Amino acid sequence: MASESAPSDTLTQGAYLRALRSSRYERQEKIRNYEKSTGRSLIVFWGPIETQVITPFVDAINDVYDRPLDLMLTSYGGNGEAALRLATMCHAEREDFRVIVPDTAASAATLLTLAAESILMSSTSALGPIDPQMYLQARKQYVPAKDIVSIVKDMVEPRVKDNPQLLELYAYFLGDIDAVIYQKAQSAIERTREVVPEILALRQNPFPPEAVQTIVESLHNQPMHSATIGYTKAKELGLPVEYMDSRSEQWPQLWRLHTDYVAKHGQPFHTNVIEGRRVSFTFAVHI
Repeated sequence: MASESAPSDTLTQGAYLRALRSSRYERQEKIRNYEKSTGRSLIVFWGPIETQVITPFVDAINDVYDRPLDLMLTSYGGNGEAALRLATMCHAEREDFRVIVPDTAASAATLLTLAAESILMSSTSALGPIDPQMYLQARKQYVPAKDIVSIVKDMVEPRVKDNPQLLELYAYFLGDIDAVIYQKAQSAIERTREVVPEILALRQNPFPPEAVQTIVESLHNQPMHSATIGYTKAKELGLPVEYMDSRSEQWPQLWRLHTDYVAKHGQPFHTNVIEGRRVSFTFAVHI
């Protein structure tokens, strides 16, 4: 990938405006500057968490294996098993692993944050429920597994059978959902309840069993996939969060870096980016 010419604007301009002109090499320079100021390695993960990210993530992790790790994570989720594998790699051969959430880390991404010794959040940060998603190929979109299970169960309820409008609506929704997908949705819901304790057990400072159960229930019982868990709520749930003031020295560095990815890729739906001080991968999502 060819490098673009360096921007001539200054830090007095807005972060997003500057990001519109940034290049990959400028982003990596920001990563190196952050590492110099903190003494920690930084890897940026942007996009869905799927099995296809494992191999490039290995390269990124191997490049920083010997230092405390900060993972800046922006993702609406994906595959819980892939999240478990990423979490395991982040902990390998290091005791200090943090996750930084500049914007949104939901579902499988929330799972990944649970492996961290601490989760850095600010006023812009949001976690989400651990709500497994099923990718429907015909629609090219994710659908919450619990919605699939709930609607199929509703179809057999008398109140729905007697309501033609609901039947028509549900029949449309279920047009590309068969028994296999329904069973996978049920299995995914059950599996996430097992994965949360497995991921929490990776931490150097494990939670007591009663705290683990509270976290499992709290993150599963949110009513909507889009429910927002900000810093205060995350603290109430007992998660190991730390608040970083937006006026601190480090948060503006991280936010400027985050806006580079927003300017380049929009929302983290269809593109994966994995970047470190020397490693850079960008690829389309294929499921």
